[in-house]
Amino acid sequence: YYAQRWSIECFFRQAKDQLKLDGYRVRGRRAVKRYWILVQLAYVYSMFESNSDFSDGLDLLRKRKGHSLVEFIYRAAKQNIPIDTVKKQLHVA
Repeated sequence: YYAQRWSIECFFRQAKDQLKLDGYRVRGRRAVKRYWILVQLAYVYSMFESNSDFSDGLDLLRKRKGHSLVEFIYRAAKQNIPIDTVKKQLHVA
């Protein structure tokens, strides 16, 4: 039982630390279920993308997001889009 419990404990620790599970406050039963589904989906997706463990997958996805952001800003600068317009688009996304 301890071996099974340990993997569950690791999941909760990573979900709290990396996915901010402990920082989200909802009261409704439906909202809690939805949030749990999102946390579990993010966890599995991170592992799937890296073909490794959760932490490696999350690092990979965060790097991709950072690269996408840099590419977006670079393309906007090449097209002479005003910085205020770029900032507004970033807040929407």
